[in-house]
Amino acid sequence: MNIKEIAEIVGVSSATVSRVINNSGSVKEETRQKVLAAIEKYNYVPSQVARSLSTNDTSIIGVIIPDIENPFFSGVIRGISEVAEQNKYNIMFFGTNETPSIEHSYLQIALAERLKGVIITPISENDKHTRDMLIRLKQAGVPVVLVDRDISDVEIDGVFIDNKAGAYQGVNALIDEGHRKIGIIKGPSRSKPGRDRFLGYLKAMEDGELMVRDEYIAKGNFKIDMAYERTKELLSLDDPPTAIFTSNNFTTIGCLKALTELDLTIGKDISVIGFDEIQILKDIDYKLSVIERDAILQGREAMNILLARLEETERTDKYIKKILPHRIILRGSEKIRTTNNI
Repeated sequence: MNIKEIAEIVGVSSATVSRVINNSGSVKEETRQKVLAAIEKYNYVPSQVARSLSTNDTSIIGVIIPDIENPFFSGVIRGISEVAEQNKYNIMFFGTNETPSIEHSYLQIALAERLKGVIITPISENDKHTRDMLIRLKQAGVPVVLVDRDISDVEIDGVFIDNKAGAYQGVNALIDEGHRKIGIIKGPSRSKPGRDRFLGYLKAMEDGELMVRDEYIAKGNFKIDMAYERTKELLSLDDPPTAIFTSNNFTTIGCLKALTELDLTIGKDISVIGFDEIQILKDIDYKLSVIERDAILQGREAMNILLARLEETERTDKYIKKILPHRIILRGSEKIRTTNNI
């Protein structure tokens, strides 16, 4: 099976198949899904990948992440790469763009070829196809380590943080400043970190004996554009929130973009606490309060766990679940000087 044959099956050009494989260029979503379905059905391994995997070199680690543009995952990749390089392993990165069918096709490649191990941030904890593929990898002797997001109903090694506790601390800091009208821009419901951060918000509001108002709960997707729109919606309410908790770094950026357009200053006109540090804002001393976690450390720890599995002389069913620390950094954006609106 080659690109031309896949193209003939789907009824598109070879160039279109190539663009889908390389996640480049403009391809209609319907066409993209058809190509990915054909790739999965016929177990097609793209030639450039096949060449790199057909040399009997078993030192390749597959790293599957949802968003290569997100600085958090860039940090994870850096941590993985540091440890892998020290131990003479090669890394092959796959970006899924938060698309389940792409994730499935890359897992198929990992299963069909001679990858030494897999480190993955799954899109959804409840994706049965992904879960089954990860189980098959383990059964085939390919160790798997999860980073940041868990998979339900299966025991797989992983490195995580306590997202619920982190969000709780962030919202509680807003409550301690006197806020009573606190909004949240959530993450996607299929993402466990997104759900856990929302649960942390709810718990902090409950413990603070504050009413959770439906109109203050904005559905997001961990992306800049949607957070931008949701922020404007929150602030267009007749009785808008005085503070917003943003559920990840891209959500924070979208929120700040909207606040800038509305000529609102954080820590003065409105308060914001975000989940995840944003390095460029830190570098310019932008006074944003955040829940910080060490992405590079998560990557290092994930690769170290994978190495431990690779070096095992006897297989064990006991799995490793490592919870790394987080911390809240208050720089002033949790405050508000226009106190008559609180």
